[in-house]
Amino acid sequence: MLRLAAVLFLFSGYLAPLSAKATTISPPFFDYSLNPGDTVSDVIKIYNESDAPLTLYPIAVNFSAGDDESGIPQFYSSNENINGMALAEWLQFSSDPITMQPHERANLSFSLVIPKDGQPGGHYGGIFLSTEPEEKSGSVGLGSKLASLILLRVSGDIIENAYIEEFGFLNRQRIYTHLPVSFFVRFKNEGTTHLRPTGNAFIKNMFGLQSASIEVNPEFASALPNSIRKYFFDWQKSSADEKSSELMKEIKNFGFGRYKATVVLTYGQDNKFATAERTFWVIPWMLIILGLVVLVILWFMLNLYNRSIVKNYERKRTRNS
Repeated sequence: MLRLAAVLFLFSGYLAPLSAKATTISPPFFDYSLNPGDTVSDVIKIYNESDAPLTLYPIAVNFSAGDDESGIPQFYSSNENINGMALAEWLQFSSDPITMQPHERANLSFSLVIPKDGQPGGHYGGIFLSTEPEEKSGSVGLGSKLASLILLRVSGDIIENAYIEEFGFLNRQRIYTHLPVSFFVRFKNEGTTHLRPTGNAFIKNMFGLQSASIEVNPEFASALPNSIRKYFFDWQKSSADEKSSELMKEIKNFGFGRYKATVVLTYGQDNKFATAERTFWVIPWMLIILGLVVLVILWFMLNLYNRSIVKNYERKRTRNS
């Protein structure tokens, strides 16, 4: 199966418009929930931002989840159907090339026709706009391409089943001297349609009081069926400045003691739950040492002060006697 270079595409819940050679297409993705037998029509808008004429060739493709858990899709030919999740064969649009003059706009109209016996669940594909015809570049070969992705949920007997495969720390440590603490969640989708898990991570201190509530997956990034999607989030109090000293980092992003992080995610149309928890420590040893030094100095000064008071009292008492 041919693969498109991952650097060309970033697949998440919301995608910024993809640009190449001063060309922009929008929207970068479509998301439909349809029934078997339904048909939907839509438009991809194209803008040639360059000062030269441009010709683009529309090509239908399929995609599945990538292997690195990042959400970057793996594209494959419209002639293949991996795990019954192909979509390209249901796309209808003109295969004629689109030629635009400098700074000209154009529209590519397409229809998505769901067969009456269309398999329920998720189907994934898209439309490449290539600078070369399909027979030259290959439908998913390396070339100058833009893409509008299509996520489709076909109603019927759909399974929504997922859980948290792993909840951990990005740098694999459990003892920190200061915030931020960087977490990751590996969300495993064992269902038959894409899911967008959302929720919060609740941080509680050693007294059981809540220290923070952090939003997880605010972008609504999708996890495709039969795949794991990794989501990242941080707990910090102020923006990290790498140029600051370690002591200043401990002051600005102070934490102390044992903490418990509990992540609670909801997913699917029935708002199912997935939870996991981890514990970690924050021990600001520089602040602790500085505090001990200050306490010793204060004790010493207080001791000197008390001695001076005692001596002054004894002098006064000696004079009066």
